[in-house]
Amino acid sequence: MQLEGKVAVVTGGAEGIGRGFAVAFAEQGASVASLDVDAANNAETVRLVRAAGGEGLAVDCDVADRAQVRRAMNGVLERFGRIDILVNNAAVWVDTALTSGTYESQARAFRDSMDICALGSFHCALAAVPAMRAAGGGDILNVITEHVHEGHLITGLAPATGYDCAKWAQWRLTETWAVELKPHGIRVNALCMGATDSPMFRATHDSPAEIMPADIARAALHVLAHGPDGPTGQSYLFAASGTPRERGLREIAALAPGAGA
Repeated sequence: MQLEGKVAVVTGGAEGIGRGFAVAFAEQGASVASLDVDAANNAETVRLVRAAGGEGLAVDCDVADRAQVRRAMNGVLERFGRIDILVNNAAVWVDTALTSGTYESQARAFRDSMDICALGSFHCALAAVPAMRAAGGGDILNVITEHVHEGHLITGLAPATGYDCAKWAQWRLTETWAVELKPHGIRVNALCMGATDSPMFRATHDSPAEIMPADIARAALHVLAHGPDGPTGQSYLFAASGTPRERGLREIAALAPGAGA
């Protein structure tokens, strides 16, 4: 199995895309720690991880809180002894428009967007990297969005400013961390997909998405399969919004090693 003996930490793992990562990694032999504030759904994720054949750990953690992240990563190390993969998936989509709500509500919404996604990614990487270095290397995957790529921007959609600003911060972190961590055998890449069927997407859109969480997990496995000498600092664009499912799946398959040969 591809991830036999590996330990993966997935943030925002209680449902949707995060749960998809957790289950797919377990199917490939990984032990999985799922970090989330939703304890009930997170417990269900870990049940599915175990049903898929992996060891699972549900950790109640708000990634915006650096003390909670430190405790969470220490707990992962106490349970599994190592961290090989970190998936920074946790995010929120809330209305951050200047013309909505009140001063307090919009300031809080923007802060939450940046704290959970961008700052949370920093906290988790900061806590996980020492363990990866001790293990001789690892992988960080930042779950971003197609919006950071030219031609896929959504400038003008005011409610999304907080979400998009946080994702742009993650994009920059991806490129910078890749350079910083390459000498330590740690690859850093980003997944930049379009609309994906998840509770967060369904809560803000009327029409369903073509791409499923399991499809995104497959993309992650393809990126990880390149191994320690594989690409780093990449922001992989695939399955953009509006792309027919068949094409999106072909783009995901093209991420696998040797697919373009």
